[in-house]
This record gives sequence, C-alpha cells and structure tokens, in this order.
Amino acid sequence: MDLALLPGGEGHVRLTEAPLPSSPRGDEVLVRMVYAPVNPADLLAIEGRYSFDLPADQPLGAEGAGMVEAVGDAVIDLRPGDLVMPLSRGNWCARRLLPRRHLIALPAGFDPVQAAMLRINPPTAYLLLRSAGLRPGDALVQNGAGSVVAHWVRTFAARMDVKVIDVVRTVHPAIPHALLDGDDLAERARIASGGRPIRAALDCVAGTATGRLARCLEPAGRLLLFGHLSGEPIQVRSQLLTGGGLSISGFSLRPAEAALGADGVDALFGELVALHAADPPSLPVRAIVPLSRAEEGIALGRTGGDGRVLFDLTQ
Repeated sequence: MDLALLPGGEGHVRLTEAPLPSSPRGDEVLVRMVYAPVNPADLLAIEGRYSFDLPADQPLGAEGAGMVEAVGDAVIDLRPGDLVMPLSRGNWCARRLLPRRHLIALPAGFDPVQAAMLRINPPTAYLLLRSAGLRPGDALVQNGAGSVVAHWVRTFAARMDVKVIDVVRTVHPAIPHALLDGDDLAERARIASGGRPIRAALDCVAGTATGRLARCLEPAGRLLLFGHLSGEPIQVRSQLLTGGGLSISGFSLRPAEAALGADGVDALFGELVALHAADPPSLPVRAIVPLSRAEEGIALGRTGGDGRVLFDLTQ
C-alpha cells in the first residue's frame, strides 16, 4: 500500500493508505512522486476556503514532481527515470497513474526540489503579466511582495523592461526596497516609479488593500485580483471606475490555462522551462518533511516565513 494525504475536515488532513496503482496501459504513465510543496492554495483547500470545491476522497497537493516508473505502450517520449511534473492536483501521495497529456517532461539535470515548485507560481506570474497589457517602459505595482509569485513577477518583468513597485504589509528584510502599505501608498508609488506610468496592479490581498493599489494607477489602469490574504471583500472608490476608467478583473490559474488549450499550456511550460534553464532561480526551501509527518508540515506551512515547506513523498 502507498500513503496519500486527504482533507480531514475542520482544517486538518488525514494520512491514509492508498492501493497501489495498476500497471500503465496505452497512454498512461506511472509516476513515483518525490517532492510536493505546501502551497497557499493547499492551505485554503484544507480550511475549506478555496475558490473551487475539491473532492474529499482524493489526495491534496496542487503541485509536485516525480520520476517516471513505467509507461504504457503508446507512450514513446518518456522512459523510466525521467523527471516529470503533473499538471493536475492530487500530488500528496506516493504514486500517480496519469495520462501522458497530464505531464510536463523536464530536462535531465533539473533539480527535482525546484521542479516541485514550478507548477503554480511561475505560470501565474507569467499569465498575470500577459493579462496586464503592459508595454516596455511601463511600471506595475504588486502587493504580497514577499511571495513566490511576486519573485517570479519581478523575474519576468525585468525581461520586459517593466518596473515593479513592491508593496508589503510589514517590513520584509529580503525586500528592503519594498514600500509599506498605507494610506499614502499612491504618492510614494509614483515617486518609486521614476516617472514611468503605473498601468497595472497585481493584488493578492483584497480588502482595503485593493483600493490603495487602485489609487496608484494611471487613468484606464488595470487591476488584477488573484488572491484573498486579508479574507475581506475588496473596497474601491467607485469614482476610480466611473471617472478614471479603472478596470478590475479576477484571475485564477486553472481557468486561464483552460482558455489556452492543451497546446497553449504545453507551449507555456516549454517557455517557462527554457527561461528557468537560462537563468535558474534557487527558490528558498524552509523545510522538507516526510509525508508521514503531514500535520507538522502543514503547521509549519501556516507560519509564514521565507521559503516553501515541501513534503518528501519517498518517506
């Protein structure tokens, strides 16, 4: 029997034995999972606050990486030992049996720990920037600047000649240039922009923070809401919409990828893997915890701090 981690109700998880998957047939691939991070989306799912309903009888885990263990006779481009990244949820388990189309093959030598953190944050940042309609010479403002998504936004924006103005709720030693959120944020953000027009805002906090980001924008600016860290409804002056032409859009990765289609998703990750290989980041890891100590890993993931908590799925 294998181990798998499922929702346990009331903010907890339950570690359970799962039957071994059958041998792969046709286009199926049997993957032995190696690492999977505790993503903020996973914490929301455990607490019953995620944007979508998730099955209670299926493993949690929004992202992860594993090694091919066996392939069906219709799979010609993967072999045992290849590193792959599942596109679907359900990664907090020892093994997965998946269709080939649900896997991204990663190059030889790719760090499996870093690969486990590739599924959510890089494409989120990439597609947020694509949706923001920015041009070289523009600026954007983003809150939650200490997050991994914000790290990737800075990485991709630099390649676009877009200046990023980072905003934090408390002093963050790793981002000394970030602005503290507050009522005068708009004035300080315009100074920080160095004269570049602030045409987009990326908001993962919501609540009153949305209104402060909105006031930073040029007329006809665009605000993309992709998180709810405050747990509060957004609050924005209506005059910014009626008189300032502000547009506000929600963003969620899975629907955005669905709009791309299968070929578009393949192309997206092909580009992300190439960018990663050209300038490999080393995203911080706070702890690696065996899946058998799941509650400890979840508790540590809830405490915040620099770096992700990962499950070692081989133990």
